[in-house]
Amino acid sequence: MSHKVDLESAIPFADVELEKRLRDRQITAPYFSGQTETGHNITVTSATAHPDLEDSSRIIAQQVGALLTTKDGTELTVTAQAGDMDGSFQEVILDGNVEILTSAGFTIETDEMTFSLEDARAETAGQVTAQSALGQLNAGRMALRPSGENNEIYLFFTKGVHLVYTPQTTTR
Repeated sequence: MSHKVDLESAIPFADVELEKRLRDRQITAPYFSGQTETGHNITVTSATAHPDLEDSSRIIAQQVGALLTTKDGTELTVTAQAGDMDGSFQEVILDGNVEILTSAGFTIETDEMTFSLEDARAETAGQVTAQSALGQLNAGRMALRPSGENNEIYLFFTKGVHLVYTPQTTTR
């Protein structure tokens, strides 16, 4: 025996939210993934995305996340409040509380970062703060890019790098 479902009470949208979704062009929970020519996997997600009203070739996203998995299994997880992506999906500018977590134990914070999806490169627009097992690092800029024979991903800190080394305490 089946029960009758009241569809009016089953939809959890307020009238205002429903009207906004119908009026605005927006995608909820979009994601895309791909692989660079050198074999690094990249996935980008967001809570919402919509075309830029001033430049329809650009996409504006909120609550952006990215996962870069290198050929050797190293992972970098990136989150930001917002992102601005070009229409060819080659580059995303992450903005607002950008945080990078690495499987090597680094937590890196900055205000803005440009992430190239074509070749797994990234560069901050300014100051970065990083925490790791070594201690706290501050730098004027940071770049992430493939380097070397195997195109391994490296982090490069530049423009006045300061490391406050915090030795690990050991008990004997």
